[in-house]
Amino acid sequence: MFTLTKRRAGATGLVAATALLLAACSSGAEAESTDEPTDGATAATEETTEAFPVTLDTVMGDVVVEAEPERVVTLGSHEHEYLYALGVAPVAVPVSWQGYDLGTGPWAEEDRVAAGAEPETFEPGSTTYDAEAIAAFEPDLIVATYPNHTMTQEEFDLLSGIAPVVTRPATDSEGNETTEWGVSLADELTILAQATGTTEKAEEITTEIDAAYAEVRDAHPEWEGMTSQVGGFYEGQAFVYAVNDTRNQFLANVGLDVSAIENTDEAWLQISAEQLDVLNDLDSVVWQVATTPEAKAELEGLPLFESLTATQTGGNIWLGDPVLEGAFFANSPSSVHYTLEGFVPLLEAALDGDPATEVPTSTDAG
Repeated sequence: MFTLTKRRAGATGLVAATALLLAACSSGAEAESTDEPTDGATAATEETTEAFPVTLDTVMGDVVVEAEPERVVTLGSHEHEYLYALGVAPVAVPVSWQGYDLGTGPWAEEDRVAAGAEPETFEPGSTTYDAEAIAAFEPDLIVATYPNHTMTQEEFDLLSGIAPVVTRPATDSEGNETTEWGVSLADELTILAQATGTTEKAEEITTEIDAAYAEVRDAHPEWEGMTSQVGGFYEGQAFVYAVNDTRNQFLANVGLDVSAIENTDEAWLQISAEQLDVLNDLDSVVWQVATTPEAKAELEGLPLFESLTATQTGGNIWLGDPVLEGAFFANSPSSVHYTLEGFVPLLEAALDGDPATEVPTSTDAG
């Protein structure tokens, strides 16, 4: 397993009923088909059939998926990339926060094409989910394992009237309670595979990514015990993300210690200019500045910035490539491979202990 550290009722009912009717008609049409499946297709069908019904242990309680979903709608920023990797083609996904076509970053395009996905895109709502918009896609499964905002019980109940809603797992692989936006790639992939009957594929993906991370750790034994964190600058204050944030999970998986700063149990920790020295013992800080390039000058202008260990040893990484920043954030199967290729050279330059080494803002990944 990964070594990740520990994220209108009437109309709705009518659309849901219509979706069930369409699904029944579709099943009937399939039953009348005279096409003979190949042996491989037969085996895959039998495996998927045996996977249902399945009960998922989610943070919102048990969720039952009765049959293999055919119309999946995702609500968060990266769940569709997980589904692509599993060979599942969602019918609708949120618009990309970076403006990418089909709501999909370039790192996930190969998986999207392989899955045969041509999803419609929609605005799911930044503070309240638009149930009517979601119902219009006639989903038989709604996925919100990495939602764009905290789902309330009322929203969950409303959306569950349309289709089963898969939220993050209640516990991780070690039996600990999960935190919002802090679920590991392996645990999120596992519950999505259970929901879609693709567990065997998920295990293959997990093994492959484990090996990719292990290759980096084996190549850099000197990184063991070195400390790092991911941060930025917002409304006049520096901040770092929680230890279990997806970006810090990546750093932990390549062998760095991301737990050196206390009080990072929440989503992020804001740091005033006078308290910037809480970062002093970090060997490296990854500053996200691709979408806020002015933040670099503001951070460098803080009185204590020059005294930080990362500054004096050349350990600051200014992540200025928007594509690499997006992949780094996504933490999906396809984005991990993209990020490893683009990000590891930045870490190598930043962690060599020589302040004279120029750390590029990005490298050519892909």
